[in-house]
Amino acid sequence: MPFSFIKESALRHDRNIVDKSLSRYQPLNYNRFMWWRTHTDNVKPLSKRALLKDRIINGDFNESSYFMQAQLALHQAKDKVNLNKHNHSDQLEILSVDLARYKRLIDDYNKEDNERLEALYEAFTNHFTITRNELIEELCNWSEDLLSYYTHCTKFKGETPLSTRKSKRGRPRKK
Repeated sequence: MPFSFIKESALRHDRNIVDKSLSRYQPLNYNRFMWWRTHTDNVKPLSKRALLKDRIINGDFNESSYFMQAQLALHQAKDKVNLNKHNHSDQLEILSVDLARYKRLIDDYNKEDNERLEALYEAFTNHFTITRNELIEELCNWSEDLLSYYTHCTKFKGETPLSTRKSKRGRPRKK
């Protein structure tokens, strides 16, 4: 069966879990330029100069909704086709839009997730005296949310002085 992945490895979450997760996000109206997206995070990221705690509370480093949207696309594709009844060409015709949606959502997810992780690494390494490898190791072993990790770092990690942080661009201050 050519599209048997729909019922096996690609579906990682049950339909109820996907629907519950996507209910937190705002549904989008159809947009011909971004037709594959069905929901939006509706989070405007704060600037890099904003306080790290404010950026965490705002949700700048949270996981994007694209993965759950991709799971929803697979569930919709699974509902449309009977893998035992339809032949390969019928399956391809029925599922072409859903599979294209899935592919684009996974691409968006990978891009967005990498950008958010890089921003997280940069923000923490600029704010605290911690290396990137130490941060990755601690975050992988951390069982709570990111805000609790931030409060842990404020207690046990030293904050970098403002003079050693990356210099801001622009005109120097008057003396």
